[in-house]
Amino acid sequence: MAKVQWNKVTWYSKLIALVIFVIFPFVGFFWGVHFGQLIEIAKQAKQAGANTSYTPPIPEYYTNPSEWQADRNNAGGYSILYPIDFQATYSYSPSPTTNWSLRSAGEPGVQYLTLVIPKAFQPQTNFDEATLVIGSSRTTAALKDCLAPGVVANPGDATSTRVINGTPFSVYHFTGAGAGNYYETTSYRTTHAGQCYSLEYTIHSSQIANYPQSYNLHQFDDHEVNTVMERIVGTFTFL
Repeated sequence: MAKVQWNKVTWYSKLIALVIFVIFPFVGFFWGVHFGQLIEIAKQAKQAGANTSYTPPIPEYYTNPSEWQADRNNAGGYSILYPIDFQATYSYSPSPTTNWSLRSAGEPGVQYLTLVIPKAFQPQTNFDEATLVIGSSRTTAALKDCLAPGVVANPGDATSTRVINGTPFSVYHFTGAGAGNYYETTSYRTTHAGQCYSLEYTIHSSQIANYPQSYNLHQFDDHEVNTVMERIVGTFTFL
């Protein structure tokens, strides 16, 4: 076998030199351009992801009331189910208050339950919390105006009816805003056993534009929060 002489110019040494000094720079340039494009695409994708509203799918637990906490309130004459990780405040021996309904107009009543969906339910969003209040009043004025929209309703606010476990409810929707905060309220009201009952939930969110971009927040899923609240209200039953 012939011995390779590395210090001697041959036809194959010229070929190797051609590959190294001519072809490689073009290959390097080609891959350099494409690598730069890949980096730019990755940056754009990351920026787009930061500006895109995305909420992880709701866990199955929140769609299955049969697995929820049960509250049987004999003083209020009702029972209701709700997710156990929501914050509940009970009043089994309640004192008179005007906070039993947003449209109580100063009429005294009782507040049986305050249920809060915490901010953690919609992480990395402008969702603040959602609160459900259950109360009733037996005053003459409260009963008279029980199914009226009330002074808190705005002209054109939607109204409807819904039958929940055999009981018809009048349903009112109204909104409010102030100082970068937005409030969306749904009020269920009915008369039962000589009392005006009120089931009202309010969804509180903040103006997302008020937060620095570095917070990387996205718009909360209003439909998801409303759906969970409607499921909770749908479990309300008079005893």
